[in-house]
Amino acid sequence: QNNWDLVAAINGVIPQENGILQSEYGGETLQGPAYGPTSHSTAASSSSSAFRHVVPSRQIVERQPRMLDFRVEYRDRNVDVVLEDSSTVGDIKHILENELQIPASKMLLKGWKTGDVDDSTVLKTLHLPKNNSLYVLTPDLPPPSSSHSGYGDCHPVYFIGSLEAAFQEAFYGKARDRKLLAIYLHHDESVLTNVFCSQMLCAESIVSYLSQNFITWAWDMTKEANRARFLTMCTRHFGSVVAQTIRTQKTDQFPLFLIIMGKRSSNEVLNVIQGNTTVDELMMRLMAAMEIFSAQQQEDIKDEDEREARENVKREQDEAYRISLEADRAKREAQEREMAEQFRLEQIRKEQEEEREAIRLSLEQSLPPEPKEESTESVSKLRIRTPSGEFFERRFLASSKLQVVFDFVASKGYPWEEFKLLGTFPRRDVTQLDPNKSLQEVKLYPQETLFLEAKE
Repeated sequence: QNNWDLVAAINGVIPQENGILQSEYGGETLQGPAYGPTSHSTAASSSSSAFRHVVPSRQIVERQPRMLDFRVEYRDRNVDVVLEDSSTVGDIKHILENELQIPASKMLLKGWKTGDVDDSTVLKTLHLPKNNSLYVLTPDLPPPSSSHSGYGDCHPVYFIGSLEAAFQEAFYGKARDRKLLAIYLHHDESVLTNVFCSQMLCAESIVSYLSQNFITWAWDMTKEANRARFLTMCTRHFGSVVAQTIRTQKTDQFPLFLIIMGKRSSNEVLNVIQGNTTVDELMMRLMAAMEIFSAQQQEDIKDEDEREARENVKREQDEAYRISLEADRAKREAQEREMAEQFRLEQIRKEQEEEREAIRLSLEQSLPPEPKEESTESVSKLRIRTPSGEFFERRFLASSKLQVVFDFVASKGYPWEEFKLLGTFPRRDVTQLDPNKSLQEVKLYPQETLFLEAKE
């Protein structure tokens, strides 16, 4: 495929980041072998290496694009699409638009093994295998008119999509929504086909029962290739015994109706109904299968309800635990904030106290010395009562300024910004007087009793 170019072959399956496969020798690039399919003798007689040295003009081997194969089913058609993995889902739709003559905007491309896929999704990001199977749904388009006449409008509604998609629809939803899967195996060459289709599958009771309780999927066994393909799917999904049962059915025993019930570990074939039956017998066998399915479904519903109840309890417990943790965290944070605020306020209080103490000491040290009783200068004797009822006394020179009295009171812990000094006779607020006047001028001489009172 790569014309005996080893580097191109290796890059095709193990792409290199820079598109070049380096040899173990510095500065060299591995080239293709010096021999081809018809040059074994030449290579054997040659003493040179099986790899040629790189030419001066270094060749760059471009990485080969990875190709993906898609088989797309739509109703009775299969379309094969081959694209590079750098293409998008929309590119597949544009190819199908030309092949199927259906607008791309009307297509739902199903069968992806990954999650949500839209038209802009790059195929490389889906990590797909080389071979892929998809199917197209067109819910907005009317179904095509049948080329066969005589069957009328009353007929089963067939699931459009792969067998795996039909399994998904029938078996893997919630237990209450699950259904049986009915597989109709058609054969054009059977003499019973026309009767079965016109009488059984067009009977209103059968059609109604199927639509209510079954997902119905159909496959045409007329062509040998289709038959072989279905037997392969049958072996994979139902086992070799069921596949052998279908393989041994003769053409005149078709069409067949397979009734499938999904179980936890495997899919069980409840019934294989041959074409030589009556409406009543077909209905009885469908109802018998439905009875078995209903019993299993009730067990599944019970198990699912119990599981959901346990999960709900667990979710409620987890939510309660989360709320409790959140409340504890909020409480802890509130306590931490409160402690931080208390610490901050305490720090402020300490700083204020330290500042007041520093001011008090400064004032105390700055006071002039207390004159003695036998001083020859005029002395004023002041007696000051605190809010707690205690008294302290001090002598001042009559010529001292009123500010000295304020400083003395502040040095005792009663700053005049917070306390006022009141005289008795007459009652007056001494702190309102001019602090630069002398005690004699403000008539606090020769003695006076004053009261400290906190300012409002």
